Amino acid sequence: VRVSIVLEKAPVLDQGYSTMGLAANQQAAAYRQELLADQQAVTARISKVTGRELDVAWNLTLAGNIISANVRYGDMEKIAATRGVAQVVLETRYAPCVAEVGGNQPNMASATTMTGSNLAWLAGYTGAGSRIAIIDTGLDTDHQSMDNGAYLYALGEEADSLNLLGKEEIASVLPQLNIYKGYNDAAGAFVKDDTLTAEQLFVSEKVPFGYNYIDRDLDITHDNDNQGGHGSHVAGIAAANRYVPAGDGYESAAQAAHMTGVAPDAQLLVMKVFGKDGGAYDSDYMAAMEDAVLLDADVVNLSLGSANPGFTTSAYYQD
Repeated sequence: VRVSIVLEKAPVLDQGYSTMGLAANQQAAAYRQELLADQQAVTARISKVTGRELDVAWNLTLAGNIISANVRYGDMEKIAATRGVAQVVLETRYAPCVAEVGGNQPNMASATTMTGSNLAWLAGYTGAGSRIAIIDTGLDTDHQSMDNGAYLYALGEEADSLNLLGKEEIASVLPQLNIYKGYNDAAGAFVKDDTLTAEQLFVSEKVPFGYNYIDRDLDITHDNDNQGGHGSHVAGIAAANRYVPAGDGYESAAQAAHMTGVAPDAQLLVMKVFGKDGGAYDSDYMAAMEDAVLLDADVVNLSLGSANPGFTTSAYYQD
């Protein structure tokens, strides 16, 4: 079973550190390394008391000081009694949301006036310079509403003055991200530490970051699994471009495609948590959310496919 092993020391954010510019905060980084070192010590103790090496999925430190691991159900009480452990919680595994129900289709052409997005655009607020993390089933990267040329066309000369997430910033933050432990390459082989690069994670200026947290690889599309297109549905509502390709140029997305996102000029950080290996556990979401914070996401959208996400757990084991 997958469990969250919650440790006694307070996580980074409980120490009062701000999420703003967290990756550049040296004191926060030092405390995070302290937590990780403590997690390694606790991991060694757990491996000793259970008689097998702990199968660690994630080491989380920001919102929670948690070792996420796959363990034998019968070992949970031993783990909970280990020095340094506060409690052990069975993780919930989620199924993807359904993007369409029956014959109803979303109409974003009228939704913008209903939500007042058009008034925000008139005031100059189009999402330019903002970063939206979409933690979901991935993205149709070839969709016309995510066309990178159309995105850059919309930004025009303003692009140079915006705080756009790019390869250089990703490279500077990468060693702090949860995904830096390793990933699966195109052949399915697990590649160990410090080989993942900003160039691999960077899809385009519109989608500067893309990673598959459930399969641990770089495939963020819907092409190779049956988890559905809900991620594209949500990403479109949030930030579908205001222009789409037309011949050798671009035309209004509202007129041509009847679809414009609420913040069409925002960047999208695509964090796929449903894939070939099924649905995400609590810790998969938390790993993605922590990375979103370190990448200075302004908004994090996550879809759990549950009526009461985050408010129920299967069981608690406390000292």
